[in-house]
Amino acid sequence: MPPHHVRTAHFSTTRTALVALTTSALLALAACGKGAEAPATVDVNAPATGTAAAPAGEARTGQQATAKLNAYTAGYNKLIGTFGLPETQERYFKANIPARKATDSVSITDGWVDQGLEQFKQGRALPAGGLEALDTAADQLITPLDKLVTQLKALDVYYSSKAYKDDNLAKGKAQDAELRQLFTSTTAALKNFNTALGVEQKKRGAEALASLKASGDMLSYDTQLALQKGEELISVFTDEADIGNPAKYQQADALVATLEATLADQRTQYNAAKAKKPAPDYGHESANGSLVSLVGAYREMKQSKKASDYNSMVKYYNSAVESGNRISR
Repeated sequence: MPPHHVRTAHFSTTRTALVALTTSALLALAACGKGAEAPATVDVNAPATGTAAAPAGEARTGQQATAKLNAYTAGYNKLIGTFGLPETQERYFKANIPARKATDSVSITDGWVDQGLEQFKQGRALPAGGLEALDTAADQLITPLDKLVTQLKALDVYYSSKAYKDDNLAKGKAQDAELRQLFTSTTAALKNFNTALGVEQKKRGAEALASLKASGDMLSYDTQLALQKGEELISVFTDEADIGNPAKYQQADALVATLEATLADQRTQYNAAKAKKPAPDYGHESANGSLVSLVGAYREMKQSKKASDYNSMVKYYNSAVESGNRISR
């Protein structure tokens, strides 16, 4: 099953800058069973498979595009995931360096941002496969991200070694404004990259759904479709003002109806598949349960109008995505 990407809960004071990039779920056409943080290895010289083989050049370009999308999606997931850009930025801003004294215990973290950078560089080094526009967006991200990683690593040593006690925090305070600007520019570039990546991923996600339906694998089709409907539900609410907008709930209610119908059909498909050999992957059931909880959190939010309930929706969606990404066929 094509792996999805996860997102971060964004309705909070420290993460509002990430609203746009965390409200578009992405699908990567990796080999089934590959996790979102492990790009599929694609042999671009391998022959095309299927009932009708594509021309060699077309197949090669398609495989190259798939490999690049997988690498970029892995980098994106790393940047917005645990110890990624939002958490690293939040930790640094909370340190409030300009207000600190050398007698304080001061620490920051460079997180795993460097790992995301390396995955982006790996993706950029792959053949374009027709994704030149995506490469341009990646270039615009890699430049500030590279600078951010370099400065973060140096400052992490500075604070971890307590060198700031020797210079009375002079270096840290002198670099604070520049580092904050790098966080801002990197976040903006990541937001733009997400938009470009989303265009490609949504197109390929639709192709993946069509392929699953044509193959007759309705369990995988329903799981994939349910995840996409879950993403659409998450995307209805783009900022905290939307939580109080009645029109948004009319739109969301319609999506919930289709999502619940898909989940009901998926459960039927899953129960039928359990009577056969081999048994279906448990990830289908796990993803279904998380999406049911997503709907529950939506109904809580509809009643409470609280941002915390939206963040719970995101949490359950991410859990469903993680289950879906582990499914093998």
